[in-house]
Amino acid sequence: MSEYESFVVGDIEIRLTRNQEELKETMRLRYYELLLYYNKNNRNQEELFKDEYDELADHLVAVDLSTNSIIGTYRLVRKEHLREGQRFVTEKEFDIGRVKNEKVLEIGRAVVKKEYRTGAIIISLWKGLMNYASMHGIKYIFGTASFPGTDPLAHAQALSYIYYNHLSPDELRVSAKSEGFHAIDLLPREEVDPVAAKKQMPALIKGYVNIGATFGPEAYIDRHFNSIDLFVLANTEKINSKYIRRFIKN
Repeated sequence: MSEYESFVVGDIEIRLTRNQEELKETMRLRYYELLLYYNKNNRNQEELFKDEYDELADHLVAVDLSTNSIIGTYRLVRKEHLREGQRFVTEKEFDIGRVKNEKVLEIGRAVVKKEYRTGAIIISLWKGLMNYASMHGIKYIFGTASFPGTDPLAHAQALSYIYYNHLSPDELRVSAKSEGFHAIDLLPREEVDPVAAKKQMPALIKGYVNIGATFGPEAYIDRHFNSIDLFVLANTEKINSKYIRRFIKN
């Protein structure tokens, strides 16, 4: 199989990590911009956010060529990466039995450095994801997307809007594990304000909505990480490529 082809948008290159030093840089980015963003108590001496999946996975990165620094990343896990009997990370929170038998790609540890959090960077990474998915014949891309905190009512407009407008098809819906389950239809449909809902959405979730991704009907409350997690699913044949092309010219 041919190697992944990188591409450049302005000063940003989208590619896979090339060595252990770059992998460590992504772990450090995730530590400061993701782990501590959600919970400042989740500190460790290494100042790295890592687990046993990192050495198995591929890592998509956005590199600022003007500083040669990694400013955004996604971790990419295919079935071929998993050891015998190993589950996807998402399965710790959601029952994905309706999805996992397809040709799938799990995405996770998504983060963009604070000063680079524009729609263009996120969409550039998604173009990179689509290129990777095409290269490996992926049908569905899935993972979790998070709201900060553990109080769903603080995000009632956004969660309810997603429930009424962006759920996955019935045959692909997944359920949250009971120990962290929380409903997301928190408001009656008539009380949902789309403008207020969009304002409550983190940039990443708003990006998922814009490209046509869908969501599970339940949230999982991760109290250790301090987040409200939704299952997110994208059918690679139905992603809004026109929206992506608005940001990506090459």
